[in-house]
Amino acid sequence: MEFAIVLPVAFLASLLSAMSGAGSAMLTTPVWLALGFPLPVAIASNQLNGAAWTLLAARNYLKGRRVDWGLIGVMILCGLAGAYVGTMIVRGVDPRLLQRVIGTIILSLVVVVALNPSLGREEREPALSRAVTALLAFPLGVYESFFGSGNGLFTSLLLAKGRGQTLVVSLGCYYQIAFFWNCFAVAIYSSAGLADARLMLPSTVGSVAGAYLGSRIGRHKGHDWVRGLFVLLGGILGLKLVLGR
Repeated sequence: MEFAIVLPVAFLASLLSAMSGAGSAMLTTPVWLALGFPLPVAIASNQLNGAAWTLLAARNYLKGRRVDWGLIGVMILCGLAGAYVGTMIVRGVDPRLLQRVIGTIILSLVVVVALNPSLGREEREPALSRAVTALLAFPLGVYESFFGSGNGLFTSLLLAKGRGQTLVVSLGCYYQIAFFWNCFAVAIYSSAGLADARLMLPSTVGSVAGAYLGSRIGRHKGHDWVRGLFVLLGGILGLKLVLGR
């Protein structure tokens, strides 16, 4: 029964996430909790799912595109430091208040994107230095490791508005970065004994299949499609976090 529920839920969650960056955890976490899995185990499973599919999604989005790999490398390192802090938060702090704050921020980002339809359509001159952009990866890494939903919105908007990249390339860069952050978080959670194969195996299979299809659709449809889902799913996620549901 668990397998029949977990696999399609993971497929749908990663399908939508791969096209928008809104994050699959906003759908999967409530379902895993309803099935009786503890919150740390649910989060550990989400991190494994992300580690399995983000690299695939990054390849589909970035194939044949110009990417600042030096910046990506430094953002990965700064984010790993933040990810370690994030794994401490999920094991010792109630994240509900923080999630409401982040929900408010996400809604603000959605408004910015909704009111600026040309944002991320074409490359522009960078508004932030590479050093500042890399340092901002630290708080993103913190959030990625204990919840993660919406981090694709944060990172994509940072790269699109701060570094002048297109929204599609920015989303692909986020998935490239998130692969390493997720792998690190999985190692931390697994060493703490939070791995549960009953959840991790079917959810990983479903996530990989959904993300492959979603990233292919996102790349093919382009900016307007990704932006529309960015606003729609980001708005749903922001409201969900603000309302604590």
